[in-house]
Amino acid sequence: MVARWILTVGVLGVLVAAAVAAVTPEQKKEIVELNRSMSVVAAHIRKKEFTEAEEVLKGVETKVGEIADAAGLKPEDKAFATVHKTIATHRKNLDKAQGKKPAPREKNQGVSFTKEVAPLINEKCVSCHGPAMQSGGLRLDTFANWKKGGKNGALLVQGNPQNSLLMGRMGTNDMNLRMPKNAAAIEKEKLIVIANWISQGAVFDGDGEETPLSTLKTKKEADEIESKIKIVKPKGTEKVSFTRDIAPFMANLCVGCHSGNTPRGGLSLVTFHDMMKGGDSGQVVLPGEPKEKSRLYRLTGQLEPPKMPAGQALITRTNYNNLGTWFDEGCVYDGVDPKTPLRSFVKSDAEMAQEKASMLSPTQFNEMRKEKTAEQIAKAVSKESVVTLESEDLLICGNAPEARLKQVEGWSKELVATLRKGTAAPAGQVWKGRLAIFVMKDRFGYEEFTKVVNDRSASEGMQGHLVITSTLDDAYIVLEDVGDQVTAKSPGLRVNLIDQLTGAYLKRAGADYPNWLVRGIGLSLAMKTAGKNAYFAAMPKAAAAVVPTLVNPQEVFVDASFSTSDVGAVGLSLVEYLTASGGPAKFGEFVKSLEAGAEMDEAISKTYGMDSATLGGKFRDALKGQ
Repeated sequence: MVARWILTVGVLGVLVAAAVAAVTPEQKKEIVELNRSMSVVAAHIRKKEFTEAEEVLKGVETKVGEIADAAGLKPEDKAFATVHKTIATHRKNLDKAQGKKPAPREKNQGVSFTKEVAPLINEKCVSCHGPAMQSGGLRLDTFANWKKGGKNGALLVQGNPQNSLLMGRMGTNDMNLRMPKNAAAIEKEKLIVIANWISQGAVFDGDGEETPLSTLKTKKEADEIESKIKIVKPKGTEKVSFTRDIAPFMANLCVGCHSGNTPRGGLSLVTFHDMMKGGDSGQVVLPGEPKEKSRLYRLTGQLEPPKMPAGQALITRTNYNNLGTWFDEGCVYDGVDPKTPLRSFVKSDAEMAQEKASMLSPTQFNEMRKEKTAEQIAKAVSKESVVTLESEDLLICGNAPEARLKQVEGWSKELVATLRKGTAAPAGQVWKGRLAIFVMKDRFGYEEFTKVVNDRSASEGMQGHLVITSTLDDAYIVLEDVGDQVTAKSPGLRVNLIDQLTGAYLKRAGADYPNWLVRGIGLSLAMKTAGKNAYFAAMPKAAAAVVPTLVNPQEVFVDASFSTSDVGAVGLSLVEYLTASGGPAKFGEFVKSLEAGAEMDEAISKTYGMDSATLGGKFRDALKGQ
């Protein structure tokens, strides 16, 4: 492929030469003489004849302009490079002799990448060599990607357009190779501009190599725009918060069109800093000015076309009022970093649920729980009759017979009282809004609830589960009524209830306990209530069959190490071991340490004086012989 495009250098050479061939032999001689004529400047400087020296330099610059006009070139063309270099040297010496600093000059005195090359490439090439598509493994949407090249190698050879792949692909007459593909060839005059840019060193004069070509500005332009950006800090008296009231709706309604490589109207709204920078029409937010002067306010309020957000319903009246107040209060930014994406200020479902829950009174929360409980049971058993029993702390609900539900209610109240006493819990509701306990009369009902409400399947051996969110917008346990007969695989309904209800009690305050600990404590309490039976007798053997298979002994403390059917047996065995090893008081300290937010390793080291690997190894050894 590379060999084929090299064959096009004949055509390319004609294009590049066209820019230089316009200078006639006579004009070339004039250029040489102009360069020699400046030798007198050094003498003028030595004699402190500064005015005379400046007149010579200006005369040469004027003559260069005349020759350039006659040749159809720009004064900064490569043909005059030697003369410009000599002028620059003499002017530097002249400024130094007069004791003044030389005037700042642009680095790129020739073709501007930002002004002349980038717009052409963005129009002709980026659709096939951009974010959506990278033909030949080449992206041209930023200068940083130009430097990376593509599958055929480097894109540019500075100072040498004839050997630059970019020019070879755009200048060839071979329709199979020429770019842009399946489109008209780029005009000769535009190719000459790119060739001259490469000849002059392929200088990048933009505001950032990672900036998309579509929004690229010269460094000077970017600095001027940056100098106009005004970030107003809050006084503390504002009624509207940008991060809380403005950013979320802008992120949802505006950022879709005003982001990426080609934001609509050249205006990016990805960050507050981008918004204050403005777009093609200039600044859209003018802090300190009447809001009607800011284009952003006029467009969103339909004070002038086009309507924004485009193609959507208008922003809500609350959003618009908040926006107006925000403008009236001076366009304050109350975040930490103005370059933080606006989307980061959009609250998650959990955060919104927490905010909503915090605004409900106890009575309203109770009503919310009752309504939600009714909705959940209706999803699972829509065609069956359902009974609901209410008390201060509990909602007992299900398709089981009412007598059975009342029996569950009695067991539950007894256990809650025991848990309250054992933990010295304060008066008032244990669970905000109450805890819902769903009792499904058979396996089908339990599996259906798990499927349609929890969007999961009930694995074999799974006869109950709990859902307690940190905000308590969900707080319930679900039980399959397995009857009262105890077997090695089924504990009976009461033990199942104690297991799950104890877990719900532990998680009521939002503590992030591991599941093995929650199940282990629940089953331990259930065993003390019901006494040892066939179900509990089988658990040590079940744990002994699983724990030795772990690669590292510390993995016993990681929930992901066990399946849903194994975690109960391992949890009970581990809780019983930890309680026996250091006594109930030490185990209580361990649980409190986790409740306070300590990592597992930290809690084990602090309570038991050893690392998790050592403690896990001791537990594994204790299971031998089971």
